[in-house]
Amino acid sequence: MHTRVLVVDDDRSNAELVSRTLASRGYAVDTAPDGTAALQLVKQHEYQLAVVDYQMPGMNGVELFRHAREIQPDLFGVFLTAYANINTVFPAIDAGAERVLSKPLNCEELLRLTKELIGDGDEDRKPVA
Repeated sequence: MHTRVLVVDDDRSNAELVSRTLASRGYAVDTAPDGTAALQLVKQHEYQLAVVDYQMPGMNGVELFRHAREIQPDLFGVFLTAYANINTVFPAIDAGAERVLSKPLNCEELLRLTKELIGDGDEDRKPVA
């Protein structure tokens, strides 16, 4: 059984980095380039975690996460931002996010946090020797 994660970032290279990092640990990962596409996925699939870029054109990460939690109230959220300060952290936490991580992303920190929030990605996956 795979644990499902949604990655939303308008920066394709960052979305790919996050997606590859999580997929390497057995998580089933879907990506979306913006809030509108992300909400369509949230309506179609059940996610345990959303990793969301804070600043995106159109709908920002806070708006997206608020809408996503209306659809899936138990969804965990982690925000990514290059501008971690009081003006980004408090709105993200107020929207229900568990953590705000700074860019450039520390992949090991993301993996530790993901495991803490939603467990292992694939319980059937054998450990690498």
